[in-house]
Amino acid sequence: MTDDSDLRARIEALEARVAELEAQRAPSARPAGGPRRRERPARPPGLRVRWAEARSEDVLGKVGIALFLVGVLFLLKEAVDRGWLTAAVRVGGAGAIGAALIVLGERLRDGRPVLGRLLTGGGIAALFGTLWTAGVLYPLLPPLVAFAGMAGVAALALLLASREADAALSVVGTLGALMTPLLLYREGGHMALLMGYTVLVLAGAAVVYWRQGWAALAGAMAAGGWGVVLVAWIVGLWPQVADGLAEGLRASILPGDRWAFTLGALATALTTAGVPLLRAMTREAPAEPFWETWPSLLRPEALAAAAGPLLLLFFLDIAWSFSDAAFVGLAVVAALGLGLAKAGRLTGALRISAAVFAAWAAGRLLGPDDARTAAVVVALGCGLVALGRRDRQRDVALVGHAVALGAAAVLALFLAFAPGFPFGRLEPVTGVQLLNATLAAALGAVALGAVGFTSGRETAARAFHLTAAHVVVVLWLRVLLGGVDNGTALTSGAWGVYGIALVVVGLRLGDDLVRGIGLGTVLVTVAKVLLVDLSQVPALSRILLFMGLGALLLVVSYFVPSLLKGRPSDASAGDGRDGGPGGDGLAPPPIPQVPERDAAD
Repeated sequence: MTDDSDLRARIEALEARVAELEAQRAPSARPAGGPRRRERPARPPGLRVRWAEARSEDVLGKVGIALFLVGVLFLLKEAVDRGWLTAAVRVGGAGAIGAALIVLGERLRDGRPVLGRLLTGGGIAALFGTLWTAGVLYPLLPPLVAFAGMAGVAALALLLASREADAALSVVGTLGALMTPLLLYREGGHMALLMGYTVLVLAGAAVVYWRQGWAALAGAMAAGGWGVVLVAWIVGLWPQVADGLAEGLRASILPGDRWAFTLGALATALTTAGVPLLRAMTREAPAEPFWETWPSLLRPEALAAAAGPLLLLFFLDIAWSFSDAAFVGLAVVAALGLGLAKAGRLTGALRISAAVFAAWAAGRLLGPDDARTAAVVVALGCGLVALGRRDRQRDVALVGHAVALGAAAVLALFLAFAPGFPFGRLEPVTGVQLLNATLAAALGAVALGAVGFTSGRETAARAFHLTAAHVVVVLWLRVLLGGVDNGTALTSGAWGVYGIALVVVGLRLGDDLVRGIGLGTVLVTVAKVLLVDLSQVPALSRILLFMGLGALLLVVSYFVPSLLKGRPSDASAGDGRDGGPGGDGLAPPPIPQVPERDAAD
């Protein structure tokens, strides 16, 4: 009896243990051998997005509040033009509307949260516009009082956005505040007040961003802040420059306006680019499901960090009219600083910005219509590929591929038209032109070849980059030989020899891509000889060209079997399929190997 009770107790204990294990396994159950699903972090209540609201209340509310605020601003302007009401009544009415929107939005936040935060953000934007109007358009408030009022509104927006953990409210408030000068600053003047207002708004938004890390807020700060700087230049400074040019001066900007504009642009860069970079280096990014599927370089904080230094140099250049030497020096320093800096998840954005600075400096120094500038851009793109591979940042590598190949196409156009129009009679080039073309071709071909040969055997990156390098070499041979006596025949002969050499190398190394490029070059050369050279090459040169190329092809054809002996195996290591340094994510995915079943099964 005792044995039966012990056995029954043991069975019950085992059943309880099995039930406990099944309960623990149920939430994370997955098919055997299947991929483990990554669990997303819990989203804060303020960041949840419901599709039904996004389709209806959210979209309609955003459009509605934007149109309403624009209508209020135009109502103020119309009242000014027609003299309907006194200035104090107009400004006070706009402020009352803003306060009413905030109160109504806060009352609706519990039952209608989407509409409530839109109304609150619209009210904050209306208060910013009211204070700006009272301080700039009318002499109703002293500048210090207007600044104090705007500081209070910024503090209110900070408090509400932080309390509710509401990214949308911070975005609406920031954009609404920055839209006010965009719409109302139309007559110039008050540059210091405009820049101070912008810096104050951006500083308040930067505090919110530092605490919360919302990507959308970083994008709103960058778009609105640089939009105000652009309007300040067009409306406030450009008329002064135009007047100076009309009088024969290089630039005629009031010193106070120039310095206010400069400090405003610098503060905009620090808040829109410096704050995201510093936060990325010191704090983790919050969980934002909406941005998780976006490429890292297209997220708002990455775009803001990359564009900020570039826009700063652009606006400073047009405001101060830097010399070429000063501009190139600043651009090179910025390129080196950004290229060596590390900012966590925003490091890739800094690499892109550094490459743009370097290309910009080369274009300013050499001229945008110089082949050497295109070659420098090719090298920079290849450098981005190398950095992306080293740091395992696929987005940076992809941008590098696009930049390098696009610049290679431009370089090819420069080389193609240097000795004359293609398929026409070639013209001799000067010694300086030949030297520039040689330097450009060498830099471009070496950079493209380095990326191509370090890529995996079966990747698209290898095919595109090696083909681009080959095209650059072929066109350089045309520039080198086309202008001399009987240059057309010499160019065809050089192309044929070069193509045959590639075929031999490809056969010897077992490299189908190199062999294919060589065969294609030979076929193109034969077509050129038959279609172009027959009418332009003297008879003796024509005979030598046909017989020489034909003999070379026959010799190579004869030695093909011996060239194939002892070549490396096609299965080479490091083909980039595993996402290694040569992969870039551009290689075709590996074919899964299905293990053979054991005979005992």
